[in-house]
Amino acid sequence: MGDELKNETLYRMSTILSQEQLSYLDNVLLISMSKYEVNKKCTDIIVKDNAIPYEIESFLVCKSIKGLSKATLKQYQRTLISFCKGLNCNIKQATSKDIRLYIYNYEKTHNIGKSALDDIRRILNSFYSWMVREDIIAKNPMVKIDAIKNNKHIREPFTQMEVEQMRNACTTLREKCIFELLYSTGMRVSELTQLNRSDINFDTNRIKVVGKGNKERYVFLNAKAVYATKKYIFSRTDNEEALLVSSKKPYNRLGKGSIEKEINDIATKGYIQRNVFPHLFRHTFATTLYANGVDIASIQSAMGHSNSSTTMIYTKTDVNNLQLLHRRCLM
Repeated sequence: MGDELKNETLYRMSTILSQEQLSYLDNVLLISMSKYEVNKKCTDIIVKDNAIPYEIESFLVCKSIKGLSKATLKQYQRTLISFCKGLNCNIKQATSKDIRLYIYNYEKTHNIGKSALDDIRRILNSFYSWMVREDIIAKNPMVKIDAIKNNKHIREPFTQMEVEQMRNACTTLREKCIFELLYSTGMRVSELTQLNRSDINFDTNRIKVVGKGNKERYVFLNAKAVYATKKYIFSRTDNEEALLVSSKKPYNRLGKGSIEKEINDIATKGYIQRNVFPHLFRHTFATTLYANGVDIASIQSAMGHSNSSTTMIYTKTDVNNLQLLHRRCLM
């Protein structure tokens, strides 16, 4: 039971301690608690109100120490708590049939897409795989549950005309700053919202960003991004450290939703005849690099991907370039 108490303590401290501090606390508790015998009053897994079962707490602690972001941890927690409440049995006793039925019912009652449903499957698989490794259960019931196929629609990157239409549609200095930063760097929106003024090195035209899994990487600013960002910063009269803030007091840091709205407004003013969202800038960024001869490994590094197969999703070869290559090779 000592491990349960240790993991519960780590979980509760994960909201205020860094990953390094959590690892240190983990070692301290391991040494200190080895001298004591701890007994638990009740071992039943029951989800009441906002209570979190021990197994889920321990799993989240392990993922936190591994370096998963707070947003990802919250998604894991929401998914697993919902799963616990939706099961008709103890999570340690759940069979493949139980889980399959839960996924089926969840899809029907929540009306979600196949991609989101497969995210739930992946989280459950990660959780049950962890329980097997920790000797909590003997077999992983998720082994018999296949990946959920999703008919993926190819996200078309922006054409050069669309880029110019949106660039010319930017009316405020903040809009121009957001547009040029996304276009030049291919950053995720979550990375952009975290930026502070001090993060930008105008001597090297680089920004160190913190991506998924707290992985750091450099992104680079072209001349237009440097100019737009400097003009926006110099126009500010507030003392907030955040790079992007609201236009009125108290000048709060812009969140993901605000930036998505800003991009949508720009696209509307630019008469873009399709759905536009910030993530399309990442597709455009990767595709442009790929079309200009940049290798996949370099694009993977620039985008902060752990796996090159993820990068390949973003690198769409332009159909005109493909046709040109076809003519050259198959005359």
